[in-house]
Amino acid sequence: MKRLLAGLIATSLLASAQAQTPEPPLDPHPIATILFVVLFVGFFVVFGWMVWRNRGKDKKEEKKAKP
Repeated sequence: MKRLLAGLIATSLLASAQAQTPEPPLDPHPIATILFVVLFVGFFVVFGWMVWRNRGKDKKEEKKAKP
């Protein structure tokens, strides 16, 4: 009985794997690609701007804190 059950499971898995035909990959919409690039580059630009803007802030606060 165990052999029969294992054989049925293996046969059904092989049959289902062979029955599926691969679909061609979908091309992304150009607007989605442009939006992704703008957001991706924008993130790095804003991050760099925030770092550049706050680069001397810690040194100024330390000088003010020391009497």
